[in-house]
Amino acid sequence: MIRIRLLTIIDCLSTYSSKELPLTLQEIKTLISQEYDLDLTDKMIRNELEFLQSTTSTYKVESRNSAANYREKAYFLENTSFQIHELRYLMDAVSSARFISQLETKQLIYKLRGLTDEITSKRLANELIHSEGKIVIKHFADNVQSLHEAIKANKCIKFQYGRYNVKKEFILSREGSFYEVIPLGVVWYQEYYYLVAKEWGKEKIIQYRIDRMSSVINTEGIWAPDPGFDLERYVSQLFNMYSGERRNIAIEFDNHLINVIIDRFGINAKIDPISDNRFLLQTEGIVSDGLVRWLLTWGADAKAVGPADLVERMKKEITRYSGLYT
Repeated sequence: MIRIRLLTIIDCLSTYSSKELPLTLQEIKTLISQEYDLDLTDKMIRNELEFLQSTTSTYKVESRNSAANYREKAYFLENTSFQIHELRYLMDAVSSARFISQLETKQLIYKLRGLTDEITSKRLANELIHSEGKIVIKHFADNVQSLHEAIKANKCIKFQYGRYNVKKEFILSREGSFYEVIPLGVVWYQEYYYLVAKEWGKEKIIQYRIDRMSSVINTEGIWAPDPGFDLERYVSQLFNMYSGERRNIAIEFDNHLINVIIDRFGINAKIDPISDNRFLLQTEGIVSDGLVRWLLTWGADAKAVGPADLVERMKKEITRYSGLYT
């Protein structure tokens, strides 16, 4: 009975109290009677509250003078799991993730709000509005987990891969044949999960959208981690997750893009003024269609200087682009 009393008071404080709205002893007593169908005396509740405020208790119950009666104490259970802003971050991340279906989004947000008291939960009622639609992907969560487990166990995997055509039909690449790869890491980039991997027997590293993968299966193959490969560094050099050759690149930008470049390459990026209104960025990056298209987003405010093959790719793409409007 003593354990039931203690657990009931803990649950009552966890559900109905907060730092902003603590509960008096009489309020606790009323709630326990109404919501838990348990009749406790003032002494029983007071004894449990004294224990919960002692150093012996693993729960941190605080008290202060009641706003209604300064002679009366009011109690609340300090939330040691999540602060309200932390829950808000998690809720917003779930809401914005396109690969989490609308139904699963609602279920996850409901569970997240259940990790705090009712008062704080109500403050989290206003959900993030996402500008892009959700997509439903069969076995997506299972695939992500399978990939993480394969990477941890150094297991090779195989899977089928495909894309939609203009008729909105999902067509498997290679006529449905399996890709066999060494999985190096899972990356979340611009609302999508990607697998960074090497195809079996090849050295080139390729990124695969996980929502386009199906039938993910472990193989008998085992791979040894490359101590010289830094996944975080590699991903930082990609542009829109396109694969390519790692090169030293140099790009001129108009000064008004300085914050964009610092956001992308970091405060320690090698940036040098070259005129009153232009600066030069020198960095290591993956030369690819992704880099070309990323540079084109800035129009004439960005100019590739080197390497020479990047400059040529830019010229060809600009010629092709301008030809659409002749």
